Amino acid sequence: MVTTKLMTIEDIERLPDAQRCEIVRGEVREVAPSNFDHSDIALGIGAHLREFVMRNRLGRVVGSDAGFILARHPDTLLATDAAFVRGERLPPREQRQRFLDVVPDLVVEVLSPTNTATEMSDKVLAYLEAGIRLVWVVDPFRHTVTVYTPDRSAQIVIEGETLDGGEVLPGFSLPVADLFV
Repeated sequence: MVTTKLMTIEDIERLPDAQRCEIVRGEVREVAPSNFDHSDIALGIGAHLREFVMRNRLGRVVGSDAGFILARHPDTLLATDAAFVRGERLPPREQRQRFLDVVPDLVVEVLSPTNTATEMSDKVLAYLEAGIRLVWVVDPFRHTVTVYTPDRSAQIVIEGETLDGGEVLPGFSLPVADLFV
């Protein structure tokens, strides 16, 4: 019988910055750099979210590579493509220099050619199990956004329709087509 040591958040914090990885239930998963279109879409949706959140003084939106601690023992640390955290839930600024130990209110993931269906399903499930209230999975190949809510229902919003913030970001709306220009 072979046993492997589960990685912790503290182990990841000791790695060189150039080594990008996530932890899922203590197991390390390397994260490859994203391609140009992936980064463009992630930045675009993050910019729309940030403008709305800042204008309405709702909290903070972070972009690609923000690490969130979703579980401990075994640890789960995931890097989002974009995320929103309500202002009253943010820790003091001096505690934001490390991975945030706060579950975001909204997470955005943009599919990459290298993502498998199982990998993305695991990630969405981890987000929902951690208590994230809204997950958007953007599919640049089909020009859709799949919206997941805590009841684990999924709604596909297609090009020609409008994505909204639901109860998490009331008043936010964005035509899906605007993500793929």
